[in-house]
Amino acid sequence: MTYIQPLILIFLILAGIGLVRRRNGSRSRLVGLAVLGLFLLSWHPVDWLLSRPLEARYPIRPLPPAPAQAIVVLSSSVGPPLYERPYPLPDKETYQRCEYAAWLHQHWLPLPVLACGGPEAKARQPVSVTMRLLLERAGVPAAMIWTEERSQSTHENAVFGAQILRERGIGSIALVVEAQAMLRAESCYRKEGIAVVPAPCEFIQFESPQEEFIPSWIAIKRNEDTLHEALGLAWYRLRGWI
Repeated sequence: MTYIQPLILIFLILAGIGLVRRRNGSRSRLVGLAVLGLFLLSWHPVDWLLSRPLEARYPIRPLPPAPAQAIVVLSSSVGPPLYERPYPLPDKETYQRCEYAAWLHQHWLPLPVLACGGPEAKARQPVSVTMRLLLERAGVPAAMIWTEERSQSTHENAVFGAQILRERGIGSIALVVEAQAMLRAESCYRKEGIAVVPAPCEFIQFESPQEEFIPSWIAIKRNEDTLHEALGLAWYRLRGWI
C-alpha cells in the first residue's frame, strides 16, 4: 500500500457518507470536500507546487556544475524474473537513472560508475547486478562499473557505497537520482564524509498545458513520491542518518 491510497479511500468514504446524508434530506458538505480532495491529489499544479521544497534548490542543467572522481547511481526497483519473462525488469526510475549515468560517463567525464542496490524480495540477484547490465548496454565499459550489492535503503546505499568509494580513494562523487529524491540521497552521502555534486536526472515540469491542467494518475503518483520523500527526510533526521 502507498501513502496516497489511504487518502483516496478516505475521500471516497466521505463522498459515500455525504451522498447518504443527502438522500436522507440532510445537508452535507462531505461530498464537496471529498471531490475537492480527489481533485487536488490528481491535479498537476498541486503536485508541482508541493515538489518545490525538494527540487527548487537544484538548477536544471544537463551537466553537473563541478568535477568529481566517480559517478554514483542509486537503484529504485527491479521486477524479478517471471515464467513468461525469465529475466529481471528494471522500473522506470532505475532505467532512466542508469541511462543518465551512462550519458554522463560518455559526454561529461569518463569516470567509474558505482551502481548501488541490494537484493529485493523474490529477487535472485541484487538490483545493482541488473543495473550493471543496463550501464554496459548504454556504453559504459565493464571495467569502469562497480557494484554495491547489500543495501536495502537510501541510507544503506550511502553507508555501503561510501565504504567502496573510500577503498578506492574516492572522496567526491556526481550523484544520480531524481531531483525530488536528491536532498535525502545527497544528505546521506555527505553524512558519510563524501563530497557530492548533484546530478539530478529528472525534474517535475509543466509540459503540455492542455494535459497538465487535467487531473490524472500521473499527479497522484508524483504526490505519492513527494510525500514519500517528505516522510523519509523526517525519519532520516530523527534517526540521525542525515
